[in-house]
Amino acid sequence: MDIIDTAAHLIFGKYVRRHIHRYEDQRVLIRKAGLGMLIEQYIAQTYFFSLLIALIAGFIGLFAGYYLLGNVRPHMLGVGTEYPWIWSNFHILLSIGLAAIFSIIASSLTYYIFMSIPEVQANVRSTLINQSLPHTTAYLYAMSHGGGMNLIDIMKSLAQNYHIYGSAAEEVGFIVKDMEYYGTDLLQAIDRAGQRTPSKKFKDFLDGLTSIVTSGGDVTSYLKAKNDQYRLTATKEQKIFFETLSVLAEVYISAFVAGPLFLITILVVLGLVNSSSASILNLIVYMIIPIGTVIFLLLLNSLTNDNPKIPDFYVVEKKLNAFSHVELKEGEPDDENKRKKMYYYTKIIKFVDKVTNPLALFTNNPSYILFITVPASLIYLFYAINAYINVANIIYINSFNVLTVSIVDDQIFIALIILLVPYIIFDELRSYRVKQIESNIPDFLNNLASINEAGILLVDAIVMSMQLKIGILHSEVKRLVNDISWGTKLDDALKKFEFRIRTEMTRRIINLIIKANEATSDLKSVLTIAAHDADIQRQLKKERNAEMFVYVFIIYISFMVFLFIVYILAAYFLPAMPASTEGTISGLSLSTTFDLEKYTLLFFHAAMIQGFCSGLVAGKMGSGSIHSGYKHSIMMMSIAYLLFTFFI
Repeated sequence: MDIIDTAAHLIFGKYVRRHIHRYEDQRVLIRKAGLGMLIEQYIAQTYFFSLLIALIAGFIGLFAGYYLLGNVRPHMLGVGTEYPWIWSNFHILLSIGLAAIFSIIASSLTYYIFMSIPEVQANVRSTLINQSLPHTTAYLYAMSHGGGMNLIDIMKSLAQNYHIYGSAAEEVGFIVKDMEYYGTDLLQAIDRAGQRTPSKKFKDFLDGLTSIVTSGGDVTSYLKAKNDQYRLTATKEQKIFFETLSVLAEVYISAFVAGPLFLITILVVLGLVNSSSASILNLIVYMIIPIGTVIFLLLLNSLTNDNPKIPDFYVVEKKLNAFSHVELKEGEPDDENKRKKMYYYTKIIKFVDKVTNPLALFTNNPSYILFITVPASLIYLFYAINAYINVANIIYINSFNVLTVSIVDDQIFIALIILLVPYIIFDELRSYRVKQIESNIPDFLNNLASINEAGILLVDAIVMSMQLKIGILHSEVKRLVNDISWGTKLDDALKKFEFRIRTEMTRRIINLIIKANEATSDLKSVLTIAAHDADIQRQLKKERNAEMFVYVFIIYISFMVFLFIVYILAAYFLPAMPASTEGTISGLSLSTTFDLEKYTLLFFHAAMIQGFCSGLVAGKMGSGSIHSGYKHSIMMMSIAYLLFTFFI
């Protein structure tokens, strides 16, 4: 990018600086989008890429005009013969004109796209900030209510954990940077953040915080009120989301289930008379349904992408440097070799532990099973279809017939089962474990708060909580207690506890407990707030799962209707048609190229493709992730496969 920046600056830098006043709105959007670029730099790059794309498009247009439109003559375009120079140079003029049109269109589109990127990015950041704002205010309120830290220290603590609390915490981090690096005071830094943020909700929060700090009001009460407000708003927004999802479910069923089914039925009837409708059927089954499903999934992803990636590593935040001034004596000559042996021995022990406990490895990371199932499915597929097609020679594809394709279809489906079923099993085990943990976290925190309220230290409260009912958390809490009993600091033991559980809810709560334990002795209030926050999240998830189950059920019903109609067409309607023109009804001539086996195979493919696509949509609607839809896809495809295999 340095080369592009330099070239853009040399070509367009002076022009952009001379007319920079035209781009004040873009300057604001670039700041809100967080692109980290100067307005002069961004506009110069926009012009540079527009010019580059214009040159490429012009070359394509010149090539198209010169080689593809060589047979076009002036009289075809209404140009008379009274201009001889047009006759002699018509081919060149046509190529230049086409190149100019291509260049103008391509450069205009590029310029429009680049000028729209900051606004789109700002809207995305605004959505992310609004989603994480309830968790951010909960952290601020809990730390403020616990006492022991002022507002600036709480903001610094939150900024250090922006990867846990999301984009709203990142915005708070900008306030901290303004104070630490630029020497601004708190009020001025908050005012700058309000001007910079793309979220109106976060700006309103900062404006209210400014008023409270200026007037000397109770910051803790304000944070509590805002936290309650955002929780209530999240509940209302979830209801609106359910309504939106209901509309989208109806759109999907109408456009990608009922619509193709209606067209397939009509085209099958037309195919009895005119064989050209078969190509349209192929287009619907093999192109429109899959591509339409991909577009719909992208739309759903823009609405339901609320599952941020959890880091897969444990970070050591501090290094031991208390004795850095002490000079060390040289050790034995073989000390370095011993250290290397210890290092490799540790690696070997970790590897052996993972190999000897594969179920735990795959349950914690279901995607690891794909390293086994992908080669296994490919090897099976290779040897299964090698008897029917020579995969090393592409010419054999021309010898495909319906029987060969049917056999290959069976092997592909079996290979797909080998690929996905183990992943589905381990993913479901992990999902069940996460749900059980998150359902027990609020009760665990309430127990800790009750025990701590009696004057018992947090460490002893954790030990005593093992005697209470905490479900699946019992084994993990026992390991936590063992770590503490072996001399591990409470903070480090809690971090290991969080690392083993690895859920989004526990990341925020454990981090809050660690920070509160470092800063205040009033842990009871912090634990109560954390328990209340976790309980609200649990209730929202329960409500969401209940609502999503309805849409998953609707997807299943729509697929069953699709499968039933396709089965009726393949099993009863088409076989009842006359096999030749001798049995036709008077006035109705059947197509002589009508192939019953080909149409039956096409219906089978339609059912399988629709089952796979509907399963992905059901998973995205039900759980918010596409990979959770694999089980629905395999279920629907299995039903379709068994129906066509044993009943047709």
